[in-house]
Amino acid sequence: MNRQHHLKKSVLLLQINSRSSSSSLLPSTSTSNGVLQLLHPAKQFSTTSAASRKKKNTPNLGKAGTDQTSSATPPNPHRQPFVTHRLRPGQPNPLYHVYKNTNSKKYKSDPLYKPPWRLNTKANVISAEDFAARPRVCFEEQFDSLHDGMIVLSWLNVKQQRDIFDAYTKLMLEQEKQFGVTSHEYVMRVVGQQFNISTMRVAAIVDAIHDEEQNRKNNPELVFDKLAEYVDAKTQEHINNVYKAYGEVNPNEFIEDPVERLDIRVGNAQGMGHVAVDDLYDIDELTKQSILREKDEAQLEIDGHIYQEDVDDNLIESKVNKECLELIQAQKEAFEKMKEEWNRGDSELENPLPHGGKVEMEDEEGNIVEKVAERRPRWKFVAQTINVREEKMAKEKVGKKKKKKKKSSSLLASEDIRNTIVEQDGVLRVATMKEVNDVAWKDVRNVQEFVFQGVKSAWLRRKEGEKGGWGHVPEEVKAAAKAKMEEENAKKEEEEQQEGEADSDSPDDSENSNDEKEK
Repeated sequence: MNRQHHLKKSVLLLQINSRSSSSSLLPSTSTSNGVLQLLHPAKQFSTTSAASRKKKNTPNLGKAGTDQTSSATPPNPHRQPFVTHRLRPGQPNPLYHVYKNTNSKKYKSDPLYKPPWRLNTKANVISAEDFAARPRVCFEEQFDSLHDGMIVLSWLNVKQQRDIFDAYTKLMLEQEKQFGVTSHEYVMRVVGQQFNISTMRVAAIVDAIHDEEQNRKNNPELVFDKLAEYVDAKTQEHINNVYKAYGEVNPNEFIEDPVERLDIRVGNAQGMGHVAVDDLYDIDELTKQSILREKDEAQLEIDGHIYQEDVDDNLIESKVNKECLELIQAQKEAFEKMKEEWNRGDSELENPLPHGGKVEMEDEEGNIVEKVAERRPRWKFVAQTINVREEKMAKEKVGKKKKKKKKSSSLLASEDIRNTIVEQDGVLRVATMKEVNDVAWKDVRNVQEFVFQGVKSAWLRRKEGEKGGWGHVPEEVKAAAKAKMEEENAKKEEEEQQEGEADSDSPDDSENSNDEKEK
């Protein structure tokens, strides 16, 4: 009895594999004031039954990717009016947990990095916990099956990509009509949850289909529909053969790879970790509470996210401080004073072109006419103002420990303030965001904005009045471009055939052929 009583009061040791990814169960634990805290618990998916899924109240996504949960969903609390869909948390970015304690800004916290694992999918793979706890040393060089390797083979065909582009254009037009304000970032995320794919994949597909539509109008010779159908058929055939060889069921739908498949090390870099936990605590209940807490935190992050609206960067001025504005004002006053001293007005400035900018030249009929020469654009000079005194004071505040960690101090008090100025045609002004993004001291690139940059630029040009540069190209325009291409191809073939006949009938060729025969 004493021994049993002693065993009940013994310390529980939890051996945790720190090489598991950020969304694996219990990658690291810690106790604080007698309370167990789980750092990265997120049981994203597992091969559970339908009854257990109902108990967890997880959203059940149908084939169209729409959320089929109950209609008692609370209203969207977002402050931007065009946000009408409340997005649900998916699989977070695992690289954020790796680099969150570093000075890198490349990987940010993104609860919508990948869509949530669809529990009603036909893909049968190993659970995240079992995959993380697999033996690291074995005699085989590869997994025995797709199930054990957490591998899902799928393919997005042309028809599915067209459906994604149709959903994108429909949402954009609805936003413009209803609110007058649009956001590509928001639309990409909504379409991604509708089709249960990542936002980056939606952005790449939309931009690719946009380029294809423009090629059908301008360069139809660059579009190969039959080749695309052949690639789709062969790829699907290969996927079917692989599943047949392993004796597993083909899901026959596109499924994003689970985050756990990346197998990114999070937590203690030494490999294994042990945490002493008193047996008075219910580990299963604490794990469940931690998972729900992280889900609520992710939902709050999504609801509070401010989406970037579609505005031309050339119309947005960058942020500058008071000293930079005073410098610009002083330059303007000095320039006006210089013009007063020289007794010149704006219209009396010296023209650098010879002969007053007038050039004599011949027209098509041979008559000498006088034309005004166009002046080439002046060089644009860009500079950044830096207060060296504030920079020196900021460096002095940095402790020795931070210096050892090689954390470079910012040149400015705020990283959003770039203090970029532009001089062109004698005018000094604040640089626009487009100009700031083209200089060396620009901010870290927004990867998603860069991916759909082409289709977003076309949308902005459409708002300015351009026609036919965004969205679906009318069928009659495609047919006219295709007919013109076929006509040009036929004309080229006819000219090549005539040139070939002329070369064969030339006397030089006939004499050379006779000489070769005699030899």
